[in-house]
Amino acid sequence: MVYLPSFLLLCYFLTGCNHNETHRKNNNSQVKSSSPIISASPMNPSKTIAENIIADSTHTILAKALESTNLMETLSKPGPFTVFTPANNAFMKLPQGTFEGWMKTRKKDLVNILSYHIVAGSIKANDLKDGQKLRTLAGEELIVTMRKDKLLINGINVIESDIQASNGVIYIIDDLLFPRNQNPGGY
Repeated sequence: MVYLPSFLLLCYFLTGCNHNETHRKNNNSQVKSSSPIISASPMNPSKTIAENIIADSTHTILAKALESTNLMETLSKPGPFTVFTPANNAFMKLPQGTFEGWMKTRKKDLVNILSYHIVAGSIKANDLKDGQKLRTLAGEELIVTMRKDKLLINGINVIESDIQASNGVIYIIDDLLFPRNQNPGGY
C-alpha cells in the first residue's frame, strides 16, 4: 500500500496549486472563479449535491464523512440546500489523527461541523451581501464577506461558487468551517 501515501501527496499537491485562485465580478456582479473549477470532474447540474460530491475525487474525504454521519442522505433529498464544500486539501490541514478521531469516537462533533457547512435554501453568489448572516443546519450562523474580487464565508475563501445541482448550490471552499461551539484548536 505504498501507493496510497504517494497518491494522497499528489492529490494534495494538485489541489494545493489551486489554493491561491482569485475571484472577480463580472458585469452581472456575480462572483465567478477566474480559473476552472478545482473539482476533478465537472459537477453535473442534473445530479443531487450528494451525487456530485460522491463523484468528485477531490471531495472523497468529505464524502466519507457525510456518509458516516447520514448527512449524505440529507443532501440527497429535494432541499434545496446551499453547501460550502471543503475539498480534500482542507481536511489534510487538520492535525494528524483529528479526522480519524472524529470518525471513530467523536461523531457528534463531526455531525456538528459538517452541518455547519449546510444552509437551507438555494443561494447564489449574486444574492449574497457583505455582512449577511446565513443560518446553518447546525443552528449557528455563517458570515458573508465581500472583499473587492473575493467572496469569503467566515473568513474562508470561496474557490468556486454557484455550482448548480438538482437540489441546490455548491460552493467549494479552501478550509473547514468550525461553529463557535466547536474549538478547532482543541484537536
